[in-house]
Amino acid sequence: MVELLVVIAIIAVLAALVLPVLSRAKAQAQSATCKNNLKQIGLTLTMYLSDARRYPPMLDRETDQTWAERLNPDAPFSWTNGSWQCPAYMTHNGIVEHLNTPQQIFLTSYSYNANGIVGDVRPSLKNPHLGLGWLPKSAVSELEVRAPSEMFTVADARTVPAAPGDARLVGYLDMTPYFLAWNETAPLHGLGYNILFADGHVALERRSDYLFPPRTASNWNRDNQPHPEAWAPTNQWVIQN
Repeated sequence: MVELLVVIAIIAVLAALVLPVLSRAKAQAQSATCKNNLKQIGLTLTMYLSDARRYPPMLDRETDQTWAERLNPDAPFSWTNGSWQCPAYMTHNGIVEHLNTPQQIFLTSYSYNANGIVGDVRPSLKNPHLGLGWLPKSAVSELEVRAPSEMFTVADARTVPAAPGDARLVGYLDMTPYFLAWNETAPLHGLGYNILFADGHVALERRSDYLFPPRTASNWNRDNQPHPEAWAPTNQWVIQN
């Protein structure tokens, strides 16, 4: 009996040592797959640009077509396919769907930089069009992106609970540097988010930089300028210092 207890104790100790290693390895594999997905999106975006000469708009209200759907003809998968999504998002019960509502809400693991650093795009305010474009009329040309190697284009969605107490993750189709009315969940890849830049490279951006306007505001904007006049009030910033 004593020998059996000793064996069980040894197995428990070994399991405690091995499980964190396996967990880290799984997380690294998911992050690597996510980066590869973003690189594929970047290649598809390049093919789209070669034909259209403009970035896809976030949404075409006449056709209800999103930026991701515009890439479908050249993409290996449709945006609704699980293989198109970040695996960490999917394993955390992320939602992928189009809610056919008046607001036309699309839920996915990757989001698009349509508005740049703009903190408030209410119809009563003039949108300076710092991002890649919300509607077809505001979609920017390839030449309007002044520093492609520094501009955010597509990122892991900043996800929020679908409803209070709901463990599923909802990824909105548009990127935003502020949480506004929603609470942010933890990043899916440790300390930050995987980001596709306009030149096609992908990097992990630390959350403390990505969501703090004084450090990365210029990365959000097509002219590579910070535009502090377009920032949201500081009480809406996720990172305060």
